[in-house]
Amino acid sequence: MQKIFVLAAWGLAAAGIVCAQPRCVRVTVTDPANLAVAGARVSSDGGSAVTDQRGRAELCSPGSEVRISAGGFTAVTETLAPDADVLDVELHTIAPTAATVVVTGDPEPRALSEVDRSLVVLNVAERDTVSWSFADLLKQDSSVHLRERGPDGTQADLSIRGSGFDQVLVLINGMRVSDAQTGHHALDLPLPLESVQQVEVLHGSGATLYGSDAIGGTINFVTRKPEGSELKLMGGIGDFGWNRTAGYGAIRRGIWTQTASLARDFSTGFAEGRDFRNVSGSTQTYLDTSVGTTSILFAANDRPFGAKDFYGPWNSWEKTGTKFLSASQTLGRGGNLQQRFQFAYRRHTDHFILYKYDPDVFQSQHMLDTWQGGYTATGDWTSKARWSAGAQYVAEDIESNRLGNHLRHRASIFGVLDLRPTERLTVSLGLREEAWRRWRIQTLPTMSAGYWLGRGVKVRGQIGAAFRMPTYTDLYYSDPGNVGNPNLKPEQALNFEGGLDWYAPEGTTVSMTVFRRLEDNTIDYVRDPGQTIFQALNFQKLAFTGGEIQVRKRFRPEAEVWGNYTRLTASRDLPTDAVSRYVFNFPTHQATMGYRGVWGPGLLVKTQLGVYERTWQSTKALWDVSIGWNRGKYHPFVQASNLLDTQHQAFQGLAQPGRWLRGGLEWNVF
Repeated sequence: MQKIFVLAAWGLAAAGIVCAQPRCVRVTVTDPANLAVAGARVSSDGGSAVTDQRGRAELCSPGSEVRISAGGFTAVTETLAPDADVLDVELHTIAPTAATVVVTGDPEPRALSEVDRSLVVLNVAERDTVSWSFADLLKQDSSVHLRERGPDGTQADLSIRGSGFDQVLVLINGMRVSDAQTGHHALDLPLPLESVQQVEVLHGSGATLYGSDAIGGTINFVTRKPEGSELKLMGGIGDFGWNRTAGYGAIRRGIWTQTASLARDFSTGFAEGRDFRNVSGSTQTYLDTSVGTTSILFAANDRPFGAKDFYGPWNSWEKTGTKFLSASQTLGRGGNLQQRFQFAYRRHTDHFILYKYDPDVFQSQHMLDTWQGGYTATGDWTSKARWSAGAQYVAEDIESNRLGNHLRHRASIFGVLDLRPTERLTVSLGLREEAWRRWRIQTLPTMSAGYWLGRGVKVRGQIGAAFRMPTYTDLYYSDPGNVGNPNLKPEQALNFEGGLDWYAPEGTTVSMTVFRRLEDNTIDYVRDPGQTIFQALNFQKLAFTGGEIQVRKRFRPEAEVWGNYTRLTASRDLPTDAVSRYVFNFPTHQATMGYRGVWGPGLLVKTQLGVYERTWQSTKALWDVSIGWNRGKYHPFVQASNLLDTQHQAFQGLAQPGRWLRGGLEWNVF
C-alpha cells in the first residue's frame, strides 16, 4: 500500500510539472507573395521574439493578443485562440496613413517609404525649439547647399547635388514660386515659418511632374492645416540689433478652417551695409466637404536689405517684395477617380541700387507677374496599376528698366503610370511634353523602381531627363561687372540614381544614394583672363557624380540623433585660365550631425554641427545650439548660431556672421 501512495505522489508531481510548463505558440510571418519576413518583432503580454530567416518565431506564455511589426510593413495585432499553438500572419507594406505622408515627387500623396526617390522631409509644425529661418532648416540636408549672401535667408541661392542656383525648383503646395527674373530670389518666400507644416526636398530631376528648372532638385513648402483652434505668439532679441515678433492663429469650425500668420524680422547688421528687415504674412482658408477640399492661400512679404558686396565691390541696397495667391479644389473624396484643379498668381518686385548713396549712377527695377494653372486626375486602372495625368500652363510677364518688357508662355501635358506587379515591387513610368517659344517641344521621360528585400530593406533606382529655360537676367541683364546673352540655349540634363533604404522597427532609418547628372548647355557667367566683365555662356558638357547617406535614430518620442553626408565631384570644361562665377562653387564634402532631446521635466536641448569643404575654401565647421523649455504655455529659449565663431564664407568673397546669440519667449495662448 505504501508503494502505491509513493507512485501516486510521483505521478501527481509529474503532472504538476507538465501543467506548469508554459504554452508556446509558433508564429510564421509572410508577405502577400508568401515570402518569409525575417526580423519581424512578435510580442505579447508574456514577452517578445524576432522571426528567423524562415519568418518563424516562438512566443511562450502569450496573452490573448499578439502584435507583429517589421520595417517597411504595417504593424498588425492578431487575436489568439485559447487552444491555438500556430499563428500565420500576413504583413502588407506600409500604408500612407502609417508613415510620414509626402506630396512631392508623385502626382498624389503617399507614404515616404513608398517613394522610390531620394526625398528628405523637414518637419516644421512639430518642431520643439523656436526657429524662424527656412535657410537654417534646410541646412539639415547635406545635399542642399545654401550660398548665403545675407543671414537668415536675406538673399540665398539654393543648390542641390551641386546644381546651379537656377536649377532648383521651389514650390508652395505644389505651385511654382521660382523666379523667372533670376534664381537669386529662390528663398524670397512670402510665408512666415510658422505657417508651414513641412518642407519636402526631392533630390534629382523632378521635371516630368513640374517642368523647367527641376534639374538638381525640387523643394516644396507645404502649409499647415491644423487639427483644431490655436494661437501662438513669439518675441525675441539678440546680437547685431536683431529682434523678431511673430504670431500664428487658427480657427476650426465644422467644415471651415482658417489660419493666419504674421512675422517681422529686423537686424541693424553684423557689418556695415548688411542690415535687413523682413515682414511677411499669410492667410489660408480650407473648406472640407463630401465633394472634396477647397483651399485659398494669400501670402505677401516686404524685404529691404543692405547688399554691400553682394554682386561686386559696391555699397549696394536692394528691396524685394512678393505677393502670392493660390487656390485649389479637389474632387472625388473616397472615390476611384480623384481630380485636382490649381491656380496661382505671383507678383515679385526687385529694386536694386548699385551705389546706396548715389542711386543715379546705376539702379534696376523689375516687376514680374507669373500666372499658372493646372489640372491633375488619378485613378485605378487595375488592382495593380494606377494612372495619373494632367496639364499645366505658365505665363511669365516682366517689366524692367534693365531687362526690357517680355512675355513668354509654356504649356505642358504629362502622364504617370504606377505599377505594383507584386507586393514587394513598385515601378513608375512618366512622360511630359512641354511646349515653349513658338511651340518648340521638350520631351521629359522618367522611370523609377523600388523592391523590398525584407527586414525593412528597400532598393530603388531612377532615371530622368530635365531642362531649364534661361532666366530673363541670363538673357538680357547688364551692369558694370556682368553681361547677359540673348542667344542662350536651354540647359539639358539626364539624372541617374540608385539607392538603398532601411526602415528598422526600433526607429532607425538609413538611406544611401549614389547619383550622376550629365548636363548639356549649362549656363554660367564666365570671365576670360585679364578681363573684368563676366559673360553669360552655355557650357557644352558637364558631369556631376556623388553619393549621399542619411541616418536618423529615434530613442524615444523626445530624443533622436541624425547625421547626413554628401560627397560630390564635377568635370570642368573650361579654358585653363577662365574663371567660372557660379557653377563650381559647390562643397566637395558636406556633413551635418545633430541631436535633440528633453532633459528632466522639460529642458529641451538641440544641437547641430555642419562641416563644409568647398572647392575654394578649406574645411569649416559651424556649430549651432538651442536650449529651451517645452512644457506649459510659456517657452523661453536661447540660441547660439556659429558658437565656435568660425570665420567663413557661404559665397566666395562675402563674409558671414560670426557667433550670434539670440533669445526670447514663445507663448502658446491656447
